Amino acid sequence: MTESTRELVIVGVGSAAFNALLEILEERETITAGQLKLLSADEADVDPQVFANRSIAVQSLKDFVFADNQVLLVLETGETAEAAMARAEQAGAWVVDAAGISRGDESVELIHPLLNPAVLQSLDRKVIAVPGAGAAMVAEALFPLASQLQSVEVILNQPVSALGKSSVDAAAAQTARLFNGQEPEVDEATGQRLAFNHLSSAEALLESGHNLSELALVLELRRLLGDDVALDATVNTASVFHGQLANLCVQLKEPASLEVVRGLLKNGARLEMRDRPSAQDAVGSENTLIGRLRSGLISPRQVNFCAASDNLRKDVAINCVQIVHLLLKTH
Repeated sequence: MTESTRELVIVGVGSAAFNALLEILEERETITAGQLKLLSADEADVDPQVFANRSIAVQSLKDFVFADNQVLLVLETGETAEAAMARAEQAGAWVVDAAGISRGDESVELIHPLLNPAVLQSLDRKVIAVPGAGAAMVAEALFPLASQLQSVEVILNQPVSALGKSSVDAAAAQTARLFNGQEPEVDEATGQRLAFNHLSSAEALLESGHNLSELALVLELRRLLGDDVALDATVNTASVFHGQLANLCVQLKEPASLEVVRGLLKNGARLEMRDRPSAQDAVGSENTLIGRLRSGLISPRQVNFCAASDNLRKDVAINCVQIVHLLLKTH
């Protein structure tokens, strides 16, 4: 099977990361328009999408027949998408889960294209998972320190786009109403106002007080960094559309000077040092911005710093495209 006969099949035309994904695929010439198939679980007709100056029709996911020359990339959740993953695997296609459907399934490897791509060479199944945007950014930021980590506390301030395109639309509508002196309606998904607000949790709380996103973040970080690192996480939702920022409190196994830590971080893959990184600075960048590095006041082994990144373009779209590239070229 030659590279030119391979196809990329994408489920999730209406997802928040879809437009950024198409943009990266076209910029990097990962595939041609003839190799791209777009699917939707929505029964209603979905408008064709433009890729490489070609109009690509959006087909029904329910009726699509998968084949072993395809890579299926899943960007949205739901029973139909989950069933499609099973059908694609049965047909011999590669399946890339970027929606968290397979989260918790230990038989599905979690792969970050910068941190553990070699795992692709020894898989039992042709199904892989891509870490969520928050886990992808935090894992990149911590990876240069991985061998020295004892524990990490993460406070992730995610944008409304992390909740999906419907929440982006809701936040935009609320912002417009507030600027016109009108009281906005609350977001149906969260039950709260998204515009000009900062949510302690955008999700219902479990009995433990955590939400599912926090537990998922911890699970994915453990799989990427190792089980010997103690982890805790808080996920807030900030009133910004795109760009995420995390505050990281790190306990090292042994005391280390800030110069040593800074040197390790400077050499990290796709990390860029800034004095005061912000989510706005990160939007459009292909790097994770690292800054505000400082010693903790509680322990001589404590180091605190911030990480910021473009949650859609960098941590979903680019990571997915890099994995798709590896699968189409070498598998």
